[in-house]
Order: sequence, then structure tokens, then C-alpha cells
Amino acid sequence: MLGALMNPADEDVPKSLDIIAKYVSSSPIEKPARFVLELAHCWKEKGSTLAGKPRHSDRYLDDLLRLRGTPVKSLVPKLAGRTHLKPSDASVLVGLFLSHWEYTGDPNSGEIRGRSSDLYRPLLPEWDIEVVCRYLEQRIATVGADTKNGGESASRSSDTDQYTNDLIAAEFQKCTAWFTIGAGQTVLNRPEWVLIGFRNLLNRLWSIEKADNQDRILIWALDLGRQDFDDPESRLRFMNVEALISRFKALRRFKESCTEARWNWLQSKTILVVHDTRSVRPEVPRLPAFDPNHVLFSAIPPRWAGSPEFLSLYGHERLHETNYSIFLSETTDDQTSLQSSRRNYEFRYFGHAMLGAGDQDDHQLRGLRLNAPGRSYVEALGTVFLAASQKLGVQNVPAQIAINGMNVDSAHAIEKLRHHGFLLLRLNEFIAF
Repeated sequence: MLGALMNPADEDVPKSLDIIAKYVSSSPIEKPARFVLELAHCWKEKGSTLAGKPRHSDRYLDDLLRLRGTPVKSLVPKLAGRTHLKPSDASVLVGLFLSHWEYTGDPNSGEIRGRSSDLYRPLLPEWDIEVVCRYLEQRIATVGADTKNGGESASRSSDTDQYTNDLIAAEFQKCTAWFTIGAGQTVLNRPEWVLIGFRNLLNRLWSIEKADNQDRILIWALDLGRQDFDDPESRLRFMNVEALISRFKALRRFKESCTEARWNWLQSKTILVVHDTRSVRPEVPRLPAFDPNHVLFSAIPPRWAGSPEFLSLYGHERLHETNYSIFLSETTDDQTSLQSSRRNYEFRYFGHAMLGAGDQDDHQLRGLRLNAPGRSYVEALGTVFLAASQKLGVQNVPAQIAINGMNVDSAHAIEKLRHHGFLLLRLNEFIAF
């Protein structure tokens, strides 16, 4: 399996890597750091669950490393590919994964008692594990640590890994509408930047809008939840909505030279789509149905759940922090435009997370592009865009558009959302909600 990847300089590639290659797709020769991170992900999955949570969590792994006397500094950022993986770290991690491969201990216990190796069946014999560890350590020392995010360019200009504000500003310049979906957390910022970060981002977008006057729409989708005091999720969702209200209130109340002009711009361009299951749902027969989750992303799209990008952002333990930006942009496919009078658009999806809990310089809000989650999301989000355009009185949006090759009609767009318990609020209505 590895033979095709080898060259004369790689004659010392351990044969036992063929066994590991059944679980890991990256090349240990060309991308050894990526190989180690994929192996880490596979090891976590093999740990199964305990009380509904992954047994092989980052904390569990850290405990194992410390028990063996081989702790890895800044473990979480390194496992997520956010900081460079040192050759010595790779050797330690691979040695632990391969020697602690299949869990054979008490399935109902999360404690590590006695020798940790007694709780596991290794994937390879001890000598082969040592050979693999030495080889990967040497390869990373030779070719480098593949840079951040497992081999992709760490340049901040890349659209696959950027600081969030840079990413949003770059995409905003090209878009017709910007959706913010707070599936887990409505707004993300370091504590000391709670209001400043929000203001700075909107100031930046306002400057882009003033420079080219492209008449973009800003849409926030929020879920009020069940509104039940006894339901923890209800309380969190309610406070997420309040967090966004407080930020908008600060923009209106804090006095700056641009306060009024900025507020007028936001008021003319912003729609809040709030899911309230207690709102009155008008009876509109024969309206095409869609799943409210395809607007709210309250469940993780199956196409995202196991992707490397999604796992880099949220892993298995930060799913309550999910936060997405979705950009709707008009396409420039001249051939398609000649064949149809409809306007043609496409969605681009990004996830955001506060990454780098260990290293201060790496503790930043970052974004990664995610694959398209499916056509059902296109229909739902397209309906939201058309309804928001109607609510704001935007004149240049046609009655029917094509998004990612799917036709979306504006007829009954607002009624469809109301039918599913969504409120469409202008900004002044939202902060008084």
C-alpha cells in the first residue's frame, strides 16, 4: 500500500506502517504530522463512549501521558493542528496510541487503575511500535511539521484557515447576504473583547459597504428554545439571544462620532430570524415544508460531523460552541446567465471557534471553510434570504433565484417562515423583543 509512495530515499520505511494505513489515509512519508493527527482522531473514535461521552477525550489522553511520565505541552492545540507538532511529541503520541489501541478494561469505568497498558491491546508488537515512532520522529524533523492545520498553508490569507474577522471581511466583499448562525453560541469573543470585537467587526463591514455600496443584507438566525426554566438548554439559548441584544444595544447607546450613521446602516440592512415555538403559526395550506433545523443548524449536518475541518474546530467536546457564517454570493457564470433570466447564486459555509486554549499567541477566534451540507439547507436558507429581502424592501432581488443549481421562489417566503415558528424582526424590533 505504501510502496507507490516510496522512493529510493525511503527504503527504511517500516513495513508495519501498512497495518496503520488501514486506519489512516495520510502519507507518513509526505505528511507525517497529518498522519499523526489522523491517528489521534482514529484512536479517540476507538475509545467508544462512557456515560454518553467519548472515553478517549483530550483530558483522558493527557492523564495517560502524565501517568507514563511523558506529558505533551499544549496538547489540545497540537491535536487540533493549531500549533506545530514537535518530532519528540509525535513519537510520544504515536507510541501511546499504538500501545493503547483497543480498550479491554471495564466498559463502565473511566478511571485508570494500575498499569494503563493492562487496559488495552496494542496494535503492533512493542519493537515495531518503537521503529514506527523513530521513523515518524525523523520524518517530521526532515520535512517539517506540515505547518498548522495538518499540512495546509498557515497563511492568514488562505480561505481554509483564517482569523475570523479577516475571513468574514474578505467574504463580505463578495457577497449579497451574510448569515450568522449561532447554533451553539450566538457570538464568540474573548472576554475582554465582548463588545469591542463585535463593534470592530461591524465597523469593518460598514466600511466595505460604504466603499462599494453593494446593498448587502445581514441576517442573524437565533433559536429561543423551549423557554422552560427547568430545561438547561432553554436557559442557554435564551441567554444567547440576550447576548446579541446587549451587543446591539451597546452599538446604539455608546456615543461615538459614527453611532447614528452606523445604526441607520444596520437598521436598514439587518434582519433577525428568531425561532419561537410559542409564536402563532398561520394556517397556510400546501406550502412546501422544510426543516427549521436547516435554518438553525441545531443538529450537526451529517456531512460535517466527521470532517477534519469540523473536528479541528469543535472536536467531540465543544459542540455547544458551534458558530457559523454563511455567505450568499451571485455567481458570474455567463453561460448559465444566457440560458436563464434567473439570478444565480451560491452559498459558502464557514465554522468559527476560539482556538488555542494553551498558547496565548494562538488564543484567537478562527474560521475554517466547511463543505456544503446539502440541498435541503439551500432551500431553507434561500427562503430566509428572500423573506428578509421582502421584509427590508430590497428592490433588486427577483421573484425567483437559483442557488447552487436549485430554484428558490419568493412566493410565500415570509409565510413559510412564520408557519415554522420563525419571527422576522427589524433591528429596532429585536432589541425591544
